[in-house]
Amino acid sequence: MSSLWRDSFLYADYLRVQRLLRSCGVKGLVYLSPRHFYLDFVEIPITTRCNLLCPNCANLMPAYESPYDVDTDIVIKSIRKVAECFDICGHFRILGGEPFLNQHLKEIIAEVPSEKCLKVSIPTNASIVPDDLELYARLREKRVTVVMGGYPSSAESQRKLISVLDQEGVMYELPHSDTWINYGEAVSRERSRKEHVRQFARCRLRAKSVLNGVMYYCPRHAHGFDLGIIPRNAGEYVDLLNNTASQNRREVRRLMWRHAPIEACKYCLRGIEKEEEIPRGV
Repeated sequence: MSSLWRDSFLYADYLRVQRLLRSCGVKGLVYLSPRHFYLDFVEIPITTRCNLLCPNCANLMPAYESPYDVDTDIVIKSIRKVAECFDICGHFRILGGEPFLNQHLKEIIAEVPSEKCLKVSIPTNASIVPDDLELYARLREKRVTVVMGGYPSSAESQRKLISVLDQEGVMYELPHSDTWINYGEAVSRERSRKEHVRQFARCRLRAKSVLNGVMYYCPRHAHGFDLGIIPRNAGEYVDLLNNTASQNRREVRRLMWRHAPIEACKYCLRGIEKEEEIPRGV
């Protein structure tokens, strides 16, 4: 495969369509028509609280001096607004911080439009084993996959959590590797326009992040703005709660298929020529 093709926006679009067709077959093409909408991947942070605070967290959780749970009403309204946008979603994810720290998780899970999602997941560092049977029932009902972090510090509690999930019939996944991509410190870096464009094309980060009712192009942009580190420019976000359903559908579609770098790229190392892989949890 030529590097020119691999580093192009068209290749990123090709991968997105490929994922849809792999899941839905040829009939998935209908969701790419103007009258329908396939949302590849969306994640909704419900808390910035985390009990591990890994120094190189891509989503900047250690930078929060006053971590908080996102208002439950705003989370639920955000889920409903996002669900209005798409006919089918490739991956719908609820995350933190550490999602199991949010005491309203089961109410939030109840709102997930799993009937329109090919996959629903919740990542966890597996340091917490909830004792709420109703929560497990909601996870099971909504076909949620609990994705384990595989952190060495949580090895024992992860084994306990796996045992409970098996007992309660909840799906789960273990990490495919013991490394992360190092996104680097959230500081602005000087790059040429050409380097900036190439980085964005190579990044191919799929997840659009909805924080406090606003959809951002990526999680780093969402949390970077929330922390007052990264500015947001017009066209790089969607104000879901203040738009109509038709406005959101149009703007979210435009955001997903975007072919121009965003401000947050300057504050990130993902997609650069040589991405550094580091051990999980460091």
